[in-house]
Amino acid sequence: MGAAYEDTSVSTDKSKAQIEKLLKKFNVKAIRFTGYPSYGILEFVREVADKQFVPYRLTVKPKVRDWSHNTASELDRAERQVWRVVYWWLKSKLEAIEFGLVEFEQDFLPYMMLTDGQGRTDTVDHIFFERLAGRIGSADDPFRGLQVALPEGRG
Repeated sequence: MGAAYEDTSVSTDKSKAQIEKLLKKFNVKAIRFTGYPSYGILEFVREVADKQFVPYRLTVKPKVRDWSHNTASELDRAERQVWRVVYWWLKSKLEAIEFGLVEFEQDFLPYMMLTDGQGRTDTVDHIFFERLAGRIGSADDPFRGLQVALPEGRG
């Protein structure tokens, strides 16, 4: 049995357009897709109150065995596959939010961007796992002085 969405014929551009359409229904005002050979990033900014914005970042990694030995068609297939999975994953999350099962901020909390006292920005989940890795209470504790990261020019 093959991996889920392995043989999808839906283009990467179509999946990204559908992702953008889904997110815009939830007060998302800006969306950016960034692609690298071994991973992609989906970033978006959501308006939560009058002119109050919260940024989010999701890193996605296509399922590829060995990046150095894949053909262009295998890499294209992996990219189509991962963005199709992201589309359906987001669709299910957003339907649960729309239904009232969870709140947007609750479900997307791990991907929310925070800024610490030194101006470093990262996602909640990364900061949390860094803290668990042993930096609790140290001078570079990523939880010191955290606040919601505002988009550039919004300080």
